[in-house]
Amino acid sequence: MGTGGSGRRRVILEVPEAWFANPSDGDRHRMFYTSTLAALAELGLLIDPVWLPRGAERAPRPGADRSDLIISFHSYGDAAGNLLRCKESYIPPFYSLDPMGYACFSQLATQPELFQAAIAAKDQGAATRFRETLSQDLRRHNRSKYPQPDPVDAPEEAGYVFVPLQVLNDSVAKGAFLDPGEALLTVIRAASACGLRTVIKRHPRCTSARMASLLEDLSRRPQVAVSTRSIHRLIEGAALVVGANSGVLFEALVQGKPVVSYAASDFAPVTQQVRNHADLARAIAAPAPPDAGWRDRFLFWYLTDYCLRADDVPAIRRRIAAALDWTDAGHDATDLRRPGYQRGLYLYSLIDRIKRRLF
Repeated sequence: MGTGGSGRRRVILEVPEAWFANPSDGDRHRMFYTSTLAALAELGLLIDPVWLPRGAERAPRPGADRSDLIISFHSYGDAAGNLLRCKESYIPPFYSLDPMGYACFSQLATQPELFQAAIAAKDQGAATRFRETLSQDLRRHNRSKYPQPDPVDAPEEAGYVFVPLQVLNDSVAKGAFLDPGEALLTVIRAASACGLRTVIKRHPRCTSARMASLLEDLSRRPQVAVSTRSIHRLIEGAALVVGANSGVLFEALVQGKPVVSYAASDFAPVTQQVRNHADLARAIAAPAPPDAGWRDRFLFWYLTDYCLRADDVPAIRRRIAAALDWTDAGHDATDLRRPGYQRGLYLYSLIDRIKRRLF
């Protein structure tokens, strides 16, 4: 057992200090970690904290074979029975916990068949009520992952194709089947051929000069609008929402809108997923989204079973206890050296941050 001579099991806990300091969502991360610490205390576990830098998503998590449990934040990689990877989900204050990571890297995205039975078992009426209630709450409070402008202005004229863009060098961009700029041009051409306008919203954290130049050129076209309105306003008026694997696509599903996606994601089964430009154009001309009932059951399961709330200490405790049950309790945590673990995180962080600046 990984007791280090104390008689108690030990947990390596990555501490995302940089995320805590973020003024837009740091409070949610602090709440999640407050609940996690409470759950760990209730389970009587000892904690080995490791400070986590930004940019270490793909760094190997060493010691998975030498500790009772590792709780990793904002990471992806191979699964291990005693490795929980947590990240804020698309809808605050929910967090996902997955052995392989988040979004397109998760076990849910790469092995969706493992979860089909659990999703299908959800009660249809309860699922639809859950989605509708959540949808109303998000719109009423203008609540999203990122702060949104007050929805006081008139909405766009309804009936357009809405395209929410992403940060080009985000880690989840690896899941895209199409170049985002080229995909955007395909969407505009296909929508125009159907007599539909295209409304685009740039990601609030996008700093790409290439994307800025493209949007400036596209905004001159009569059938294109680049908007800064609230996501909820833009989803509300859309006939169709199209994108890669943006969290806004998930929000659109919650709002009951048909979604076309051209990237891998953990919610791909409830989108009309395409992998080439011809299929993207056809999907805009003739949308064929998955069954609405299946969508509702998926969303209900995703947010209430796969994810958990940042303030739900009992649910977090149960998830940690279940992960501990998978371990053989034969590890010796004294073999793990935290300085080496942390140096590895910082090395990967430095390399990846340099790559993002250069490329």
